[in-house]
Amino acid sequence: MRLYIAGGCGEHGRNCFYMQGETICFLVDCGVMAGESGGGYPRLSQEQIHSLDCVFLTHSHADHTGALPWLLQNGFCGPVIATQDTMIQLSPILPEAVPLESICPGGSGCFRNLKVEWGRSGHCAGSVWYRFTENEKTILFSGDYTEDTLVYPCDALRGKTADLAVLDCAYGKDETPFAISCDALVSQVAVLLKKYKLLLFPVPKYGRGLELRKLFADADLKTEFYGDALFLKNLNRVSEDPFWYTAQGAKWCTAAPYSGQKAGIVFISDPQLRTPEAKGLADAALALGGHGVMTGTVENGTLSERLIQQGQMTIARYPVHLNWAQYSALAARNQFKQIIPYHTGVFSAPSTIAF
Repeated sequence: MRLYIAGGCGEHGRNCFYMQGETICFLVDCGVMAGESGGGYPRLSQEQIHSLDCVFLTHSHADHTGALPWLLQNGFCGPVIATQDTMIQLSPILPEAVPLESICPGGSGCFRNLKVEWGRSGHCAGSVWYRFTENEKTILFSGDYTEDTLVYPCDALRGKTADLAVLDCAYGKDETPFAISCDALVSQVAVLLKKYKLLLFPVPKYGRGLELRKLFADADLKTEFYGDALFLKNLNRVSEDPFWYTAQGAKWCTAAPYSGQKAGIVFISDPQLRTPEAKGLADAALALGGHGVMTGTVENGTLSERLIQQGQMTIARYPVHLNWAQYSALAARNQFKQIIPYHTGVFSAPSTIAF
């Protein structure tokens, strides 16, 4: 087998991996690099695109799926394989979608001559890791992975073998334990709440927002919680879906629509505040003396970046990926002959790896 890295190693974004086997060629993810001129698309040739038999997706976030329309425009017409939750989140951009659960019920199965194993990765509803085998050659992709998850189940990678493993190491050389990062975030938010009364949290459509709501409930943060329609919809699902959420019947799954309240925490399902709805909510909260809190990556040229530059938003990271200590521990718990760290600009890798 041969791995061609079309994005995601030596950079934070554009996650895309082209696999050339003896009988099949496939992609794992097809993301964009936000803010890059030319669209930030994967480094794929027309020959590679036309050779593809299928695309496997680890989850729905744009740095893993945002280049799918570009891929289709450039001639790909095969199936896109993903969990049913990921498909729902991406609808309607998947014209030929194949549910992962249909070809790999119970976590294992085959696509043509390719053996496929998968498990939940703890990053958001629908997110998975993959282990692919063809003619006794094996490669594992962790996807965006965390075992320190408050809301989303993770089928922990233990005792897995692979000739090559591509593992999440988004936080580079940082070795801060998850609990310490959480304590620091809660303390910082408590200080900001005391100062501003009203805090705005722009979060991804799926993933980190519910983790933050659970973290603040566990910390007994004394405030009211609000959200936009999508955040409230996702919050309601926590008690309804025991496969993708861990907190069934949880009392903390409460929030109200935001309608101009002057105190509390407001979740907006748009981390860069791009949509008119998100901008409107942000403007309303900031006009009342509120303050923004960015817990993830800030993209260039966005309203979130501008608010940070103007002192109206604070960066306070909530960890949803692996750092160096966690990456090293994960590697030690499995038997991987070769390991490539991805999702980080700190570590690089060869563009092509044969194994």
